[in-house]
Amino acid sequence: MRRDIIIGTLSPDQRIIELEIAEMMGTSQGPVREALQRLERDGLVYKQARSATRVTSASLDEIQELFTIRSLIEQFAIKRVAPIIAPEQLSELEYLVENMRLAGAQDDMFTLTENDMLFHRQLCIWSGNAALHRSWDPLYGQIQRFIVQTHKNYFESLTELANTHDPIIMALKAGDVEEASRIIEEHVMLIWSKIDQT
Repeated sequence: MRRDIIIGTLSPDQRIIELEIAEMMGTSQGPVREALQRLERDGLVYKQARSATRVTSASLDEIQELFTIRSLIEQFAIKRVAPIIAPEQLSELEYLVENMRLAGAQDDMFTLTENDMLFHRQLCIWSGNAALHRSWDPLYGQIQRFIVQTHKNYFESLTELANTHDPIIMALKAGDVEEASRIIEEHVMLIWSKIDQT
């Protein structure tokens, strides 16, 4: 269900019926209910009266606010990570970017964004600040859905989208706290400069 919402197979305001999903998956309604509760926490579905569940929608202004919040969280996180990042952590980030490039070459936007989100999530985890991690996680689903459904329209290729992570790694390798903070803000908010130009 999560993937179907992210890629747009389940569209905004579409009704999700627990019994139908359970029958389709060959399971009871209990696991489906739990899955819907997780999706609700992620902001991807909402519950109406009488137990109806529908896919959420968000305006462009609401999504831009989420990106602004995300940018602030990641700036705090990267300032904590840059001075202490270990070589194996840098290797993990490079591995994730390579996965993004491979997915991009296969035109697999969903897999690309799974690696993209993990890249940014790891920075929050490695910051050692649980509050930053807890603040970032609820943004994950809505931001991923927006990226999957819009970014192809603003980047020449999916490989270009993957390559936008390289300057972040370079700043982390240099241990430059202020540059890393500047680059992560520019990176997170890049899509909005592209949207403003259209």
